[in-house]
Amino acid sequence: MSLAKKINLKDEEKIVSVVGPHLLSYIWKYILGLAFLFVFSFFMFRLFGYGLWGQIIYGLGMFLGIYIILHTWLMNHSNVLVVTSERVVDIHRLGWFDEIISSVSYLDIKDVAVRKTGIAQSLFNFGGIAIATKSQQFVLEILNISNPSKHQLLLSDISQQYKQDVKVANMQVIYNNFVKIIPDLPDGDLARVRTLIDEQLETDVV
Repeated sequence: MSLAKKINLKDEEKIVSVVGPHLLSYIWKYILGLAFLFVFSFFMFRLFGYGLWGQIIYGLGMFLGIYIILHTWLMNHSNVLVVTSERVVDIHRLGWFDEIISSVSYLDIKDVAVRKTGIAQSLFNFGGIAIATKSQQFVLEILNISNPSKHQLLLSDISQQYKQDVKVANMQVIYNNFVKIIPDLPDGDLARVRTLIDEQLETDVV
């Protein structure tokens, strides 16, 4: 399934960025899986010399190595933060068949925080991002991403621009509705509207 279908991307919505874990946060798991494959391959002939039990041990060792590598790949390529033009979507995979997808609109974002812990995260510039909502009942979080401050700034810029666009769009809707009802307004209301407009124009000129 494509990422667009997974997050139910809307017609006019666009994916701006996809943020995943930093390589240093999970490379040791790949090394562990490869170590299993190497060790059991190295002792393959000796294990086969023990007959059936040796073959079973060899098979289990190879299976474990492949499992660790595949599991690491799935977890770290499925756990991402998707930044779109309208919202932020957190895809969090807990297991092979267990996945949580949560989203927050830019209108509901209250704060975006960055956290770095440990020497490695400070030296190699990776850490976590937490997105708090206005209700403070919901937080989107992704850990161990590269250059979290860059993504924090990106989210702040997109959020501000989105809110501004929504404000302009709402004002345009109000204006269009006002223009439509002008012919139906009584003379008293029209006179009041005219007075308000004249006062506003005078204020702008001053």
